[in-house]
Amino acid sequence: MDLSIDADGALDAAKRISDIPAKVAVAQRRALGTLRRRWPVIARRDIQTEYALSAQRIRAGVSVRTTREGVELVGVARGVGLRNFASKRSADDRGLDFTAVRGRRGFKRSGFHRRHGGADIAFERTPIAGAKRVPRTPIRRLYGPSLAQMLRKGDRPQRMAQAGLDVITAEIDRLLLRSLRT
Repeated sequence: MDLSIDADGALDAAKRISDIPAKVAVAQRRALGTLRRRWPVIARRDIQTEYALSAQRIRAGVSVRTTREGVELVGVARGVGLRNFASKRSADDRGLDFTAVRGRRGFKRSGFHRRHGGADIAFERTPIAGAKRVPRTPIRRLYGPSLAQMLRKGDRPQRMAQAGLDVITAEIDRLLLRSLRT
């Protein structure tokens, strides 16, 4: 009776098992990179279901940053100019119509558009309290909600966290299965 042991197969199996921790670390790093790319897109789509804001404007104000604790989805805290929310002069020329939230029109009686610094911006005249007649009242810029406020509104933080978790787990599963096949 001949007894033979295939040492090459045993060594190959031992090597594949010892490579698994390194492959897990690589899969985690790549999954975080995938999350950094996909999370702003997921947030933009979610914001656009509620707010009448262009994809370009949302993309400019939403980013992902890496901290010690993990990855954060961050929105700019400065308000988005009302002009970005499809504002226009009212039909009867009495003020400014706009749509910040989809399906709800807003109206500013003393609002108007002007060019300022090369951009078309929405302004409003603010009456001075107690003054009977002021030839030219002061003006102020009109803003809608900021992207940070949009990200914090309602249950969106929970939805974004769940979406991020789904992306990471799906990507780690995909990468680990792929690395185990080779």
